[in-house]
Parts: sequence; C-alpha cells; structure tokens
Amino acid sequence: MSTSATTGSPVHAGGPGAGTAAPHFEDFEVGQVYTGPARSFSAAVVAAFAEVSGDRAALHTEHGRSADGRPLVHGPLGLAGFFGWHHERGLSAHVEAAFDTHWDFVAPIHVGDSVTYEMTVTRTRRTSALRNGVVGRHVVVRNQHDEIVQVGRTAALVTAREAVDDRRARLGRSFPSVEWARALATALGDSAAFTRATGTWDGTLGLRLGGDLVVFRVYKGQVLEAGTRTPDGPTFVVSAPDIVWAGLLTGPRNDFTERTLRDEFEVEGSAYEYLRLTAAVVALVDEARAFARTEGTR
Repeated sequence: MSTSATTGSPVHAGGPGAGTAAPHFEDFEVGQVYTGPARSFSAAVVAAFAEVSGDRAALHTEHGRSADGRPLVHGPLGLAGFFGWHHERGLSAHVEAAFDTHWDFVAPIHVGDSVTYEMTVTRTRRTSALRNGVVGRHVVVRNQHDEIVQVGRTAALVTAREAVDDRRARLGRSFPSVEWARALATALGDSAAFTRATGTWDGTLGLRLGGDLVVFRVYKGQVLEAGTRTPDGPTFVVSAPDIVWAGLLTGPRNDFTERTLRDEFEVEGSAYEYLRLTAAVVALVDEARAFARTEGTR
C-alpha cells in the first residue's frame, strides 16, 4: 500500500479558526482531513528533548549519518510533535484520552528540517455511554521536500456535545460495525449491479478494514446474512488499512480499480473467486459510498 494514500478533497482543512469552538465528537466525520503550518525542529528543541528523554547519543546531539553530518531528530520527537500540533490546531480541548498509537519511522528527520502533519479521520464510533466517542486518525508527516518521513495512526476518546443516541443517523460512515454491514446488505438487495454480478454465486465475501472483518453470505444474488463470521469462513476477503477504505468510501469517486492497481488492497482466500466477483465488489463499493453520503443529510 502506498503510504501517501489520501481521501480525496478534504471535508475540512486546518483547525478551528478564531472564534470557532473546539470540535466535540459530533464534529468529526470520516474523511475529514486536517492540515496546518509547518513546524521546525531546531537544535535547541532537539537538545531539550535529549535532556528530558535521556537519549543524548551523538547521533542526535553531535553528528548524524547524512552526507552533511547534520544530527538526527529523535524519532519519538516527531510523534510528540504531532500531539503538540494537534493541540495548537485547537483539536485537543475535548479529548479525554489518546490510545492505540502505532507509528512508523519511514525516513530520518534532520535538525533544522521543517515538517507538516496531515491528519485524516478514519473512524468515528460513539461509545455505549453516549457521552463520548472514539475517533480514529491517520497521520502523515512530510518534510520540507514533501517526502514522507513518518506515518502513524492513533485513536482519541472525545467528549460529545450531547449524550444522545445518534448512531443510526451516523450509520453510513460507521464502517466496519456490524450494524453498518447489515444496513449495507439491505441496500445490496436493491442493487441491480450486485444482484447481476452474484446471480449464480454461492459464497461469502469478506471486507477487512484495518483489523476488523465483516462478511456477507451471498446466495444467487441475495445477501442472506451479514456479520463478523461465517461457519466455513469467507470465500475471499478484500483487505486494506482504514485510511484506504476511508478514501475509497468518502472520496470523490469509486476508484477501487485504480487503487487495486496501486496495490492498496490485498486479497485473502480464493483469488480466482475474487476475480470472478470483482464486478460485485465494485457494486458493493458503489452502495457503500452512497450509504456514506447519507450521513451528511442528518
């Protein structure tokens, strides 16, 4: 998968402006892209981080491994910089906790480099307590040459403006919940393209979104069941990280075919059956995209 995958035209850019209230859980929607001004890692900042962390290795404080000998910024400082950026953008006021953070250090950041952070919302799920919700975020860090230096994902528990049950209204972008899968299965029953593509098929189609799997048991054009498991396992599974699905389902068009050619998706199980059912997968994506757009009408 390309680490530079995006979700198309951003729904929102930057943080709250002057006079704008900091976002609550309800203000985050899957597909939103947040950006902001670049920040630089000066020698003084790196020295301060070395003192706090205790990592005073010469690699960071005296010389690096680049051709010009510039010291390297501590990798975790790039991650810490994201949370500072998040706060400066006015996005942290209602965050109760951050968790499930996974970070890849793709390329070095040198002392004196400037980096930009781009955060895409990939999931939103209100908790059963209703007073808050979980927001999944994908982060891309680029240097002044527009090279990707770090990529990560992290979730936040964000206070809701109101403790109301709006899960049905937000259902279109609540993938990959079971409720979303079942609602999508109903829509597939009315899809002529999906019915035609699966008219002679008997099997189970799976979608893996990040670490979560949903399956659709299909028999001759009709989805018999949708959920998280099936007795015999899926016939095949179309798999991709959250950021890829967010882009596909909320972006400007159904570019599933182009994304497969860029190796953004993987197929588990029977590749032969997947190739036979590619038109069905495209039709499913069309319905999922239409379903996602209904969230904006709430």
